[in-house]
Amino acid sequence: MILTQSNGIIMGPVSKLLGFVFNAIYTFFNGMGVESIALSIVIFTVFVRLLLFPLNLKTTKSSKIQQFLKPEFNKITKKYKGKKDQESMLAQQKETRELQEKYGIKMTQGCLTSLIQFPVFIGLYNVIQNVPAYVPKIRALYEPIAKAIISSENGYKIMSQFIDSNKIPRLVTKLVEFATSTDASSENGIQSINSIIDVLYRCNDSLLNKLSEAFSSSPTVGSLIAGNSEKIARVNTFIFGINLSEAPGFKLTPALVIPVAAFVCQLLSMLVVPMNETGDPQQDAQMRTMRKTMLFMPVMSFIITVSAPAGLGIYWAVSAFVGFLITVCVNFYYDHIDMQKLVDKQAEKAAVNIQKRKASGKKSLTERFMETATGQPSEESSGSVSKNQKLNKYSSMNLKNYGSSDSNTSDDDNESSEEIKPSKNPKKGSLADKANAVKRFNDSGV
Repeated sequence: MILTQSNGIIMGPVSKLLGFVFNAIYTFFNGMGVESIALSIVIFTVFVRLLLFPLNLKTTKSSKIQQFLKPEFNKITKKYKGKKDQESMLAQQKETRELQEKYGIKMTQGCLTSLIQFPVFIGLYNVIQNVPAYVPKIRALYEPIAKAIISSENGYKIMSQFIDSNKIPRLVTKLVEFATSTDASSENGIQSINSIIDVLYRCNDSLLNKLSEAFSSSPTVGSLIAGNSEKIARVNTFIFGINLSEAPGFKLTPALVIPVAAFVCQLLSMLVVPMNETGDPQQDAQMRTMRKTMLFMPVMSFIITVSAPAGLGIYWAVSAFVGFLITVCVNFYYDHIDMQKLVDKQAEKAAVNIQKRKASGKKSLTERFMETATGQPSEESSGSVSKNQKLNKYSSMNLKNYGSSDSNTSDDDNESSEEIKPSKNPKKGSLADKANAVKRFNDSGV
């Protein structure tokens, strides 16, 4: 089903909330005598982009601070230049991370923003793709036709044949799934009406005329289509006569302007996003790869909008253009303020947050990630030898030296042997169990 509103655990509430906003915008302009879905899409897209502006601002702020501190990151890079051993690389990552924490730079900020924006994007897609499901005034234009179709003789059969012969894009797999009742007030009847409205919303003027001819045996359907077609065309028509329910395709028509605009606006929005070096070769390589992937987005924008209904293309193009303007304005703002004051203020704020985190004993996401990656605890928690440290020491032991009485055995090796003393009945998979395995290997004389 398409028209039936999204009812997922996450996307259901998000789509309904955005649908409520879209309906309010359309109702407002409709009350002023402006019946245009396109205008509502434009205003709706701008509203949502501005709603997400604080998240984008935080990401840009962090990026600008990092750019300002580039000389500090370069010092760390220069310090470890040419050193490829694991110890040096880990030390470089540690110093880079400490510098980032000192000034409150969060490398995960951009990812978090993208994750938050993803359900919003899907919710916008659901609303714009299925406007009649969220806007009662639009639904009212199609509902009388749908009710007449399910009430007419062989209505489901004629409708299915019409869909197949005209290859109308739809997500409804079986229109006859709810063909057990002609009662529009029943549950199956409501589902049937929703299915038919899904199809009707994707019909341009030409297809609506064909549908009227297909129901020539039912004058009621034809008269309702003729009576509502003018209103439907008015709310679905954009500039140059572009029908919002029709995909532009690769034909040389005015509708092709929309995917071209989406491509250009998406490209502009990608080009103005600053790319800063962190001083960490691994992070810089990841950012360069991400940058290349992002530059592929304009091509994807064109491909998607050329085959999707024009209404979705308008949303995509406007969203990219607003994102471009926001990025340009934010960059201009940060390029004309005293960055030193901003950095000092950010450092003070970061110091307070670090003290609070230390007092609570909590670790940041970056600290937990580094501990997992290296197997070593951070300095804040290094009060005693951890299990990971023992495992590291154990893994670097010479197997033949375990328990050896050789006088050449170093103190460190003896210390390691004492720390990892075998147990008679160790728990399977435990450190002691592994120590026993080493002892058995030594005793075997292999």
